[in-house]
Amino acid sequence: MSPNLYGVFLEDINCAVDGGLYAELVKNRSFENENLWNPQRADHWEAWKVNSRDGAAVTLENAEPLHENSPTYLRFTLDAGGRAVISNQGFGGNALKGGIPVKAGEGYDLSLYLRFDEAAVKSGASVSVFLCGAAGNALSAPAVFAPDGEAGSQTGWRRYRAVLTADDGAGALLRLQAQGQGRIDADLVSLMPLDRAGRDWPGGGMRGDLAAALEALHPKFLRFPGGCVVEGTYVRSDAYDWKLSVGDLLERREIPNTWGGMLTMGMGFYEYFCLAEEIGALPVPVVHAGLLCQARDVKDPPLTLDETRQYAQDILDLIEFALGDENTEWGGLRARMGHPAPFDLRYVAIGNENWGAAYFARYEILSRAVHERYPDITCIVAAGPVAEGGLIEESWAAIRRRFPGDLVDEHYYMDSSWFPAHADRYDKYPRTTKVFLGEFAAHEPLQGSRRPGNLYAALCEAAYLTGVERNSDLVEMCCYAPLLCREGEADWTPDLIWFSDDAVYLTPSYYVQQMFSLACGTDLVASEMDGNIYHVVTRTEDELQIKLVNLSDEASPVRILLDGVPDQQAAGQVLTGEKNHVNSFARPDKVAPRDIQAACAGGRTDTTLPPRSLTVLRFTLTGSEKTAE
Repeated sequence: MSPNLYGVFLEDINCAVDGGLYAELVKNRSFENENLWNPQRADHWEAWKVNSRDGAAVTLENAEPLHENSPTYLRFTLDAGGRAVISNQGFGGNALKGGIPVKAGEGYDLSLYLRFDEAAVKSGASVSVFLCGAAGNALSAPAVFAPDGEAGSQTGWRRYRAVLTADDGAGALLRLQAQGQGRIDADLVSLMPLDRAGRDWPGGGMRGDLAAALEALHPKFLRFPGGCVVEGTYVRSDAYDWKLSVGDLLERREIPNTWGGMLTMGMGFYEYFCLAEEIGALPVPVVHAGLLCQARDVKDPPLTLDETRQYAQDILDLIEFALGDENTEWGGLRARMGHPAPFDLRYVAIGNENWGAAYFARYEILSRAVHERYPDITCIVAAGPVAEGGLIEESWAAIRRRFPGDLVDEHYYMDSSWFPAHADRYDKYPRTTKVFLGEFAAHEPLQGSRRPGNLYAALCEAAYLTGVERNSDLVEMCCYAPLLCREGEADWTPDLIWFSDDAVYLTPSYYVQQMFSLACGTDLVASEMDGNIYHVVTRTEDELQIKLVNLSDEASPVRILLDGVPDQQAAGQVLTGEKNHVNSFARPDKVAPRDIQAACAGGRTDTTLPPRSLTVLRFTLTGSEKTAE
């Protein structure tokens, strides 16, 4: 069996990263927000509101910015004794409520860049920053920032930092109050919980409960940052450039997100690599292949073949960033960012859901460059966005002919019933070119605007995964998609993990992924079974694992014959319930696995599979019984 079978795919769809996993609580912190469809200057005010101006003007400027990659910033222009107040509502706020979740007694890292002109320095101008409620009531003591040198000595950009402690728990606003005389500029206004994962990362870190939910899946790999996100939007200038996602935060360039909002790049390639390491997963970066998204009505043509040859260096530089020593250009940057040791990079995916002659011509150029410089890196080639039909058949024919040694990325989202009906899909594949099932999910009919992530869909996926495991000599990796969804921000359903400002719930499909991952063996064990139960048997040196899926509405008694397995009380889990049951914030554990035991005596176990259930049993092998099958 593949040692890297089950993993996760993280793309910033449904506010999964910005407004989700990324710990930043300030929305549009750099004033770079743009509407993807019709960019306007007013978009740069997204999530900000000017509360009052008394002898002051509040404007957005772009002359002499903090950094050329972040050209827009805020300016207060104050008359003598002037005062201005602005607020940020966070990712969950609106005109009636604050959207920054804070908890009483907890601290929050505040950081921002300010620039005082000479008149502001002379007048003793200052900026106070504090948390407040929607009605303006203070929820923290203010942090007061002012230049501390002589007049004219501190007129450049400078970073100011403090910790704000919330006095009360509520949906808050972050309020900036400027007063004095002169000009004060502000940019990159950030607020993050002190208690967060990855706090020492350059990007700032992650929301702890969501990071814990990813780690609890025990993924063997992390695919990132997309998905369609890597291809950018509809013009070349918005294509994802990994080099503009690393280094200091102020050097990173925000771009419109294909799915809406902005990519702040606070979770850039460095942070994705660190996240993979943190959760014990191999990093699987995806880079675009010189084409914008083929499934959308894009405006700009793909890179020419000559441009593609030049672009190949960007991919080689990415590998150097991950693997190079401190004396290389890009390995040196990684070391300066805080990770002197190389990352464990083994895979690079080139393209996402691409197909056809234009793609394969560019893939050939790019993959050849990787193979020649880094022969130990496995390149991943896309086979399109569908499970069946001429497109994927033609893609496979081209790949087997031209790239037989590479890993093939299949994506498909199908009706729930399709999955158990095709559990033998990979039985029929030639045992040559290997598969990466990079995106899949069972889709139930829409209910309103959502496809429900119910138990039936999850069990159909489980039935299918028994076939994936049975063919895991061929299927090297697989992962569900999408991974995360913020309540109220759904671009795509169903999703594995749902969250709000202060809560998380896990779906039945999450538990299926977790149960399979936790009981994944090193070898497949030959087995036979009568009836309509989907099953697979695997083992490690010390353990035998049996997975059983009953899609019927009736309980099913099962007798398991286990030659040579010692007598014991086997541990296990079962996931069961009604077909249409879903989890929610109100009932997060309506469908959840429960622990069970099964007695094994004389090489036999009798058990009953509940209706609509996934059952996983784990038998210990000790001493001479380790040879048992």
